[in-house]
Amino acid sequence: MRVHSWYYCNWMDLRMSWLWRCGVVVVAVGLAACNAGGVSEEGTSLESAESSLVCDVSQTCASGISVTCGSASGVCNSGADGGGWVECDGVRTYCPPACTCGATRYTANRYGEGATCGAAAVQARGFLTEMVAAKCPAGGCNVVDSLGTCVPLGPSRLDGFRMSIIRTYSCKEPANCQ
Repeated sequence: MRVHSWYYCNWMDLRMSWLWRCGVVVVAVGLAACNAGGVSEEGTSLESAESSLVCDVSQTCASGISVTCGSASGVCNSGADGGGWVECDGVRTYCPPACTCGATRYTANRYGEGATCGAAAVQARGFLTEMVAAKCPAGGCNVVDSLGTCVPLGPSRLDGFRMSIIRTYSCKEPANCQ
């Protein structure tokens, strides 16, 4: 069976004409929805409708820090129970607990070397600070340093001094406090 070319062309013209008209309608509706082009409506624009759905909420915690969250859907809540919390879109964030100084005492001893006794002490304190940070995730408290004796590096080395420091400390608790 052979299809005549004029029949095929007319059918394609009809199809293209329909697609073109639908395309114009889609573009016109799209432009109207975005308030672009010549079509406009009085009333609330899309931009102000979206901004009315946005919310932010914050809670100042007992530790003095604040927790916050925001939502594009406009669902935000907060409360004071459990130490305080904020909730956006069903996701709740609690205030971290306030820190207290733990009762357990730890002792560490490190030495440092430097061109002077002061430089050796600075290095020793730096090593001790790193140790405390590794032992206490929230930080140390009630820190007491006892300085050792500053001595020359030795008869064969005349380039500096060595000094030891003993540090006694406790850890802030709980580990996730702020």
